[in-house]
Amino acid sequence: MTHTRHTRRHLLQLSALGGLIANGLVSPLAFAQANYPHKPIQVVVPFPAGGIVDNVFRAMSPSLQASLGQPLVVDIKPGAGGSIGAGFAARAKPDGYTLLMVFDTFAVNPLLYKLTFDADKDLTPVALIGTSSMVVVVPAASPVNSLAELVSLAKSKPGQLNYASTGTGSSNQLAAELFKMTAGVDMNHIPYKGGAPAITDVIGAQVDVMFVSASSVLAHIKSGKMKALAVTTKTRIPQLPDTPCVSDTYPTFEVRSWLGLLVPAKTPSTIVQQLHHEVRAAQQTPELKSFFQAQAIDVSSGSPQQFGDFIKAETERWGEVIRRAKIKVD
Repeated sequence: MTHTRHTRRHLLQLSALGGLIANGLVSPLAFAQANYPHKPIQVVVPFPAGGIVDNVFRAMSPSLQASLGQPLVVDIKPGAGGSIGAGFAARAKPDGYTLLMVFDTFAVNPLLYKLTFDADKDLTPVALIGTSSMVVVVPAASPVNSLAELVSLAKSKPGQLNYASTGTGSSNQLAAELFKMTAGVDMNHIPYKGGAPAITDVIGAQVDVMFVSASSVLAHIKSGKMKALAVTTKTRIPQLPDTPCVSDTYPTFEVRSWLGLLVPAKTPSTIVQQLHHEVRAAQQTPELKSFFQAQAIDVSSGSPQQFGDFIKAETERWGEVIRRAKIKVD
C-alpha cells in the first residue's frame, strides 16, 4: 500500500514537471534528475565474476534495487587491475545509469598503468562501502607459527622465502613489500593471476607466505589448511580473535583492503547524493550486516568528499612503497 501511494505521488510529480517543461519553466535536465531512475542501471565490476568485489555488490543489489525501483545489471569487465572496467565507466554518459565498483587497486593503478582516462578527473566518488583486514598466512605444514618466527626465518635466509600475490601491483604485493621494509627482511615475490591459484599454492606449500584478504581465507584457516600469523589492522578481528596484529610488533604497520562505488564525472550532484544515501541505507539492512560480518568486512561511512580524500591519501601512501620497491607492471 505504501509503495502504491509513493508511485501515485511520484507520477503526479512527474506530470506536474512535464507541464512545467512544456511551458519552458523547467529544463529537461532537471526533469531527468527528478525522474531518476526511470530505467535499468548498469553496474561495472572491473574484476572476474565470483570475486570479492562482485560478491559484495551482489549482496547489496537486492536492497538497492528495492529502494531505487529499477534493476541493477552487472557488467563484468576485468583486466589490468580493474583499469579496463574503470576506463569504460569513465567514458560513460554522466547520467547516473552507469556505476563503477572499485577495489583498493583503484588508488594505485594510475601509478602502474598507462591509463586511457584520468582517474581523478573522470570519475566521481559516491561511497566507501567497506574495509577489511588482510591476514598473514602460511601453509599448515610450515614450521613457522608466529610473525616473530617468520621474521627470524626470513632473516636467516635472505631472498629465499617466497610470498604469493594476486598479481604485480596488487594490494597483496604492496602489503608484503611494506612489511619487508618495516621488518627489514627480504622475500621473493611470486605473482599469480588471481587469488584462487595463489591460495591453492599456499595451502600446497608451494609458496611460504601470503598477505591476503581475510574473507578469502577464513574457511581455510578454520579448516586447518593454513595458519594465520597476524592480521594487518590495528585491532584484532572478531573472526580470528586469537590472531595478533602485525602492529603489536611493528606499531606503524596497518593495511586495509577496501571497496567503493563511483560514477562518471559530471554526474549531477543530486544523483550522487541519492546513490550515496541508498548505499548507506543498504549497509544497515540485517542481511547485508550479516554478509559483511561473515566476510570480515567493516562497514564504512563518510561523505563522497571524504571518500575522494581517502583515495588520494591511499595513492600517496602506496606511491612511496611502489617507488621504493621499484614495482613495475610489464
